[in-house]
Amino acid sequence: MKRRNFTIISLLLSSLTPAVASAHHAAGHVFAMTNASDHNQVVVYDRGEDGLLTLRDVVATEGAGSGGKSPLDPGDALGAQSPLLLSDDGRWLFAVNAGSDEISVFRVCGGRLELTDVVKSGGDFPASLAYRDGLLYVLNAGGEGNITGFHLGRTGRLRPISRSTRSLDVGGNSPPYFLVSPAQLGFDPSGSFLVLTIKGSNEIRVFPMLSDGRPSAAPVLNTSSGTAPFGFDFDPYGNLLVVEPFGVKPPMTGEAGAVTSYELQHDGTLVPLYESVPNGQTASCWLAAAESLPYAYVTNNASATVTGYAVDADGGLTLLSEGGISGHTGANPVDLGITSDGEFLYSVNAGHGTISMFAIDPDTGALTELGEVGGLPEDDGAVGIAVR
Repeated sequence: MKRRNFTIISLLLSSLTPAVASAHHAAGHVFAMTNASDHNQVVVYDRGEDGLLTLRDVVATEGAGSGGKSPLDPGDALGAQSPLLLSDDGRWLFAVNAGSDEISVFRVCGGRLELTDVVKSGGDFPASLAYRDGLLYVLNAGGEGNITGFHLGRTGRLRPISRSTRSLDVGGNSPPYFLVSPAQLGFDPSGSFLVLTIKGSNEIRVFPMLSDGRPSAAPVLNTSSGTAPFGFDFDPYGNLLVVEPFGVKPPMTGEAGAVTSYELQHDGTLVPLYESVPNGQTASCWLAAAESLPYAYVTNNASATVTGYAVDADGGLTLLSEGGISGHTGANPVDLGITSDGEFLYSVNAGHGTISMFAIDPDTGALTELGEVGGLPEDDGAVGIAVR
């Protein structure tokens, strides 16, 4: 019954959106993904000058999500970061459809989305996306796993890059078990490398990119400093920050979340800059760094909290608050995003079907809780957020 009511509401919102949208001016927009197994959708929010979100529209991806069915956890349905991704210029939005093994592409016109393409992902269970200068790469986390590349055309259509697929040989199932599956794929700031985290083998693989847009035949293998490396981002100084749900402790250990900073070398090797910095929270899995401020934030799935870190040019990490709690979220926070100006942070709460809203103090990095907004299905595996 929940799903049917959500669909009816979605249709009503879609029909009313033009009138609502014209009544006010949005400072920006936030996009989140339902990941529903019957039909995946992107939920669009207008962002006000004060950081508050208003539900604007619901748009179908024309693919199927994974939902929250076993062996997946509804509170961590994909076991991955960046399943929903904006291009750097904000013109394109990409979404994975893990249930139908597809990728959807939308043209972004303010707060309006226009579906331009739906293509097969080149593998099983697409879970994470990376984009740079017309190149889109997808992490297919099911089975043996692979990464596969596409060219994005001017009209928003994807064309597979021949001989771009690289098997990961992780020996998993499809759907994969979220505690061991590959977690995130992403470009470094220069676009010279593709970085991949794999939880089960405690590896961070780095693929040097070739001039033809393909990754190297074999990656540079790096062992993670912490257990089960998950989400990552690059801080304003170019350091790689990787969050670990269990820090340096054994898997399934509670209150053991941590973050490690690395320097990415020219040959693709990673040099840990400091030891993992624990935060005392449980299931720290997703991480976002501010583009222009020296702060990074982590969502803690089992603790329903956000942890803030101050970062410095040498890769040093310092907790912004004693006890590791910078803010409280709804149940099971997953993906998070920060506005490009560093003013606001948003997290998807899979357990409540909401988005938590926070204001960021530019001087201290402290978070002010602005409340939650609904619009996502409850307990059905909502994941993914993109912020502009």
